[in-house]
Amino acid sequence: MAVNNAGKWVLLVVFASYLNIYVECAQAKGNPHVEIVVKSGRTNKLHPLRSVDNITLWCQAEENGAALPIKSAKFVRKKDNEILKATISEDGKRASHNFGPAAVEEAGNYTCKITTATGIVSGNHQVFVRPVLMVAESERVDMIGNDAFRFEGTGVSAVAGRNVNITCPVIAFPNASHTWTKDGKPLTADGEHVRLTPDGVVQLLNVNNDDRGVYECTAKNKYTINGRTEVSEVILSRRLRVKSELAWLWPLIVIIAIVALLVLIIFVCECRKKRAEQKLLEAEADE
Repeated sequence: MAVNNAGKWVLLVVFASYLNIYVECAQAKGNPHVEIVVKSGRTNKLHPLRSVDNITLWCQAEENGAALPIKSAKFVRKKDNEILKATISEDGKRASHNFGPAAVEEAGNYTCKITTATGIVSGNHQVFVRPVLMVAESERVDMIGNDAFRFEGTGVSAVAGRNVNITCPVIAFPNASHTWTKDGKPLTADGEHVRLTPDGVVQLLNVNNDDRGVYECTAKNKYTINGRTEVSEVILSRRLRVKSELAWLWPLIVIIAIVALLVLIIFVCECRKKRAEQKLLEAEADE
């Protein structure tokens, strides 16, 4: 019995050693970095901004420098675990996924998983994109001058004494860092009145008239591809207007005044009509 157990352990050790040798020898090779190149700095959900060129990920399993035949392969997008179809080359040794003109939302981390006759290997891919504004369909964002990556957004209105958020939503990979200015001067968080969130939001608490002005967001990211380092940014400015706490009363007062004026006009017209009718009756009586 002891001999049989010893034999099993020997087999397990040999099998484990074989797996280790395979893991050490078989490796995934492919294009680890791809860039989504865009000509504009804004996109939206209904009409996503796409790359100017077709984007393709590819990988293969190699052992001792030679590509291994592929039994099956797939690509997985890490942020949502979506599985993307892999196309196997005619010689059966390379897997690829072609996005076509890729949407900026498709930037991120990917994994290639290849199954061969001797095991499974995997490799990582990164699809980069510079910061791009995510604009709501109903929102107006105008390009400033001829700069395709600098914009003026819809203004923001706030009521004095209340809180307001000024947003700068972007898509970028790697994630963008945000810096803010107010009327051209750096804006910093104090934790009480001004708060800055990592996703590009300025939170103003208990807004007052001093908060009026132009808020400008600069979203920037950096990545290295093909031996060169790319530093890119997109800029969005918004004007904040602060209204009095009683500002809502003015439209109500105007409406009441208009209604009162209409009632007065109707009353005067009725009075004139009755007087005219009375005079007509008196004239008929005299005849």
